[in-house]
Amino acid sequence: MKHLFFVFFSLALYLTILNPLIGETIEGQESTPKDGTTLYPSKTIEKDSNQQTTPGEVKFRLTGMLKTDFAYANKSVLSFGFDNLVGPTVAKRQVQARDSEPRSGIYPTSSLLGVEILYGTKAKAIFEADFVDVTKSSVGAETKPRVRQMYFQYNPSTKIEFFLGRTWDLFAGVYPQSYNASAFMSGSGNIGWQREQIGLWYQLGDVKLGSAIGTTGFHNDPNVKTNIERNSMPTIAVRMDWKPSSQFFFTTSAIGTKLKVSDPSTDSARDGLALHANQFNDPNQSVSNALTQKETNQRSTLDSGGVSIGFVWKQGNFESRGEISYGTNLTSITSSGIAPFQTTTYGEEFTNSRLGFLSGEFSNDAKSNTKKKFESPRELTGFLSLNYDVSKQFGFGIHTGVSKITNPEVLIGADFNALSTSRPDSFQWTSNPRIMGAIRENLNYGFRMNYDPEEKIRFFLQTDVFRTYYKDVERYQGVSAHIGSYDPMQQTGEWRDPGNKSERSSAVAESLMIRLGGLFRFDT
Repeated sequence: MKHLFFVFFSLALYLTILNPLIGETIEGQESTPKDGTTLYPSKTIEKDSNQQTTPGEVKFRLTGMLKTDFAYANKSVLSFGFDNLVGPTVAKRQVQARDSEPRSGIYPTSSLLGVEILYGTKAKAIFEADFVDVTKSSVGAETKPRVRQMYFQYNPSTKIEFFLGRTWDLFAGVYPQSYNASAFMSGSGNIGWQREQIGLWYQLGDVKLGSAIGTTGFHNDPNVKTNIERNSMPTIAVRMDWKPSSQFFFTTSAIGTKLKVSDPSTDSARDGLALHANQFNDPNQSVSNALTQKETNQRSTLDSGGVSIGFVWKQGNFESRGEISYGTNLTSITSSGIAPFQTTTYGEEFTNSRLGFLSGEFSNDAKSNTKKKFESPRELTGFLSLNYDVSKQFGFGIHTGVSKITNPEVLIGADFNALSTSRPDSFQWTSNPRIMGAIRENLNYGFRMNYDPEEKIRFFLQTDVFRTYYKDVERYQGVSAHIGSYDPMQQTGEWRDPGNKSERSSAVAESLMIRLGGLFRFDT
């Protein structure tokens, strides 16, 4: 598959060079975007619809599609930590025997149903839902509707636009084209998704300036990492779009917040008690005890945020789009990416380090340290997708994305002794990094093609390769893997058998996925 990727890349490069020549033969013909679905944000290069509306008149427009596809993967793939073929984001590390078995299914759940309500040219409201529940390992007929967008916008003038509700994130607003409409390439280069926001756009010539405040919520992971209702600060995002022509679009954005990740004064162990520090006077109070008590009742916060730049370029029948983002704790403020903040203790950090084999009084004291420690992974991520319409009926494209943690030393590793490689009778949820190991890098690349027999009907084929790198505990790497224990004071220790490497679960997982299906757009 690696060679196949380079073939696709060479083909795209050839088309990039050839396409200006093709464009010269199609004078005056403007390329129109063909997403194939209405699931992809149209904040980029696409023209606004010029609907004839009367001031004060309310009009309704139905949006959506019915999409069904057959999905096959030769090994287990994950959707935000859960085995799921509908919205895969990474390849699953093989912690169980069943993880290496192929799996397949037919899924109509990523179909879309929505309505757009227009109030003249001054306002519009959007209600949009699909039927995907990526929190289930088996997405079937019992899946409930899921809100994708629910917002309204108000235009007091032609230059100003207010928007309020849940819509596409102001941060990182370019999206790759993919028929995997539930997850795009989340975790593989694409950071933007959806967010509850209140924001403003201002048009200044060819430049469009935007800003918004929003929540730090997840929309895919049921294991909440931050309580968004009690978070001390909303996200603050700014963005600038530049569209000098109908063929080119450039955007840059930034987002930031302070995450509250710990609040000992409202710990569940104190349920039924006063939610404040112990105010009783201690006759034996010391300075060190007072400082300890103060620290215990403090709220822990982490600086989180990122920056991004992206583009869309069209020439004739060729289109390319890409984006690069960099930030800290990105997954803790978006629903995509691979960089959530890490929570561990000083004792766990020492035990999992290369010095974890040390024994004796010093190491025992270090390993018994239960003070919490919060780490902030930094993530560099990006994607590129290239698309070419051979004709009105046929088109193809390639896409690739990668996300990489630039400070992997702060990640939580998995002890291979805890991996249940031969336990098919016990199911392991994979959202716990102490079982799987935190993801330190994720790569996705693939090829897709479509055939449109009618204007609103499309059949498609898409292939994807997911390659995911998980972190192992450093204690079991290199020479230290052979040392059972060692007391530096007594200068005594014992060896251990590290086991056969070929029998251990690999820290690298790779899965091939194929999607074959069709869709019917019924936008009015």
